[in-house]
Amino acid sequence: MALENQLDVETAIGGVAHQIQSSQLIHHHLYQGSPSQLPHHLQSFNSSFSTSSSELESLDKERDQAESQDRIRPTGIHSLEPLLLRYIFSFLAIQHYDYLNHRTHTLYNHLGPVSLVCKSWNNIASPLLWQERTFHGWKAGEELNVFLQLTENADFSSTHEYGEFVKRIEIIDSHDVVDKQNGQFVINWITPDVVLALSEHCSKRLRDLTLVFATGRQVSTEQEEGLIPWGSLAESCRRLFMLSLTNYICPILPPGNGHPFHMFAAHTNPLTELVLKRCKNIPADTFQQLARTCGKALTKLVLLDSDENLGAPEMIEFARHCPNLRHLNVSWIETVSPKINDEALLELTTNCLRLEYISLLDANEISDLSFQTLAKLRYLRNLILPRAGTTQSGMAFRQESLILLAKSCKRLEQLHLVAPGATTSRFFEALLFCPHLQVLVIVELCKGLLIDQRFKTLGLAKYVDPETVEAYKLVWHKKT
Repeated sequence: MALENQLDVETAIGGVAHQIQSSQLIHHHLYQGSPSQLPHHLQSFNSSFSTSSSELESLDKERDQAESQDRIRPTGIHSLEPLLLRYIFSFLAIQHYDYLNHRTHTLYNHLGPVSLVCKSWNNIASPLLWQERTFHGWKAGEELNVFLQLTENADFSSTHEYGEFVKRIEIIDSHDVVDKQNGQFVINWITPDVVLALSEHCSKRLRDLTLVFATGRQVSTEQEEGLIPWGSLAESCRRLFMLSLTNYICPILPPGNGHPFHMFAAHTNPLTELVLKRCKNIPADTFQQLARTCGKALTKLVLLDSDENLGAPEMIEFARHCPNLRHLNVSWIETVSPKINDEALLELTTNCLRLEYISLLDANEISDLSFQTLAKLRYLRNLILPRAGTTQSGMAFRQESLILLAKSCKRLEQLHLVAPGATTSRFFEALLFCPHLQVLVIVELCKGLLIDQRFKTLGLAKYVDPETVEAYKLVWHKKT
C-alpha cells in the first residue's frame, strides 16, 4: 500500500515538471524567437502585448515625473483656484449703509494694493474694486474725471475695460466747493457730458444709479446741448434696475414723447426701485408712463416732497400696473395739498396685496371707508399715517376698523396713527395679536385716556417726542 502511494506521487511530480518545461518553451518562443517562426495568432498576440507594455511603461514614467515635480514645487498662494482667492479677498470688504436709499452696500475699496501684486490677482480684484463707485466731497470732481478717463481710454492704456465692471454709481453734487479763479460755487458735477459718458462706457452691467443734484444752479433751458441725455441712458443701460434722483429740476418743456425725461420713462428697462426726492416739474404723463414701463417689476416706490404734478390719478396708475409693490413712501411739499384720497388707497389695497411698508405723511383725505381695507394687507409691517383719521377733517377712523387692522396685520412692527380710538382698552387687546410690534406712535386727540400700564404689558416704554409741539403726542418703543 505504501509502495502504491509512492508511485502515484512520482507520477504527479513528473506531470507537473512536464507542464513547466512546455510553458518555458512557449515563453522562449514568444520573447526570444523571431516573429516569423511563430504561428499567425501568436504573432498578433506578441505584437499587441509589446505595444501595451510600452504604453504602460511611458505612463509610469510620466507619473513618476509628475510626482517628482510635485515634491519639488511647494504649494503657495498662486496654486489656489480663482474662486478660493475671491473668497479670501472678500474678507477685505466693508459694509456701508446708504442713508439715502436705506440699503447696505458691500465695498471693496481696500483691494487696490491687492490688484497690483500680479496679473492673476489683478484679474480677480479689479471686478470687485470697480463694481461700486461713489463720488462726493471735495475731491469728487477730480475723482470723477479720472474715472471717466480710465473708462474712455480703456482700449489703449489700461489692462481692463473698467467700465464693464461697474454695477453701481453714486454722484453727489457738492455745495461747498469754490472755484478760486472765478470766485463762484462749482456745484454741478452731474452734467450732460458726464451722463452721456456713463451711458457710453458703463452701460454693460450698470444696475444702480444714484444722482444727488445740488439745490442751487441747474441747467434747465430749452437748448438741446443743456439737457441731460436721459434717452441715451435708457437705451444703453439695459440692466438698470434702480434709479434714485434727488433735487432734480426737470426742464420745462412741452409734454410728450420729445421730453427728455419722458423718453427715459418710455424706453428704460423695467425698474425694481424708483426713488424721486424733491424733484420738480416732472410732468404727470411721465409719472404714468413710468408706472406702465416698470409694471410688475417695481417693488419700491419713493416720491418725497413732490409738487402738484403728482396727484391721485398718477398714484392710481402705479397701483394698477405695479401689483408687486412692497415699499411705498409718498409725500408732498408744504405748499401743495396732499393728493392721496380714498380712491387711490382702495386701488392700492386691492391690487398691491404684498405691501409691507406704507408711509403717507400728508394723507389727510383718507376716510374710514378706505382705511378698513388695510386689513387685507397680511404682509404689512410698517404703517405711517400721521395726519389721517383726525376729527378736524371729519374722517375719524372707527374703533372697529382699528381693531380689525391690529388683528389682521399680525406682522406689524411700526404703527403711527392719529386716532382717538387707538387709546381704548379694546384696541389695546387687539394689539396683543401683534407680537412683533416695536414702535407705536399715537397722537392722542383726547387727553387723559391713555393708561401707561396697558402698554407696559406689551413691553413698550413711553417717552415724549422732543420734536413735537403737542404735549399729548406719545411714542412707545420696545424695551431692549
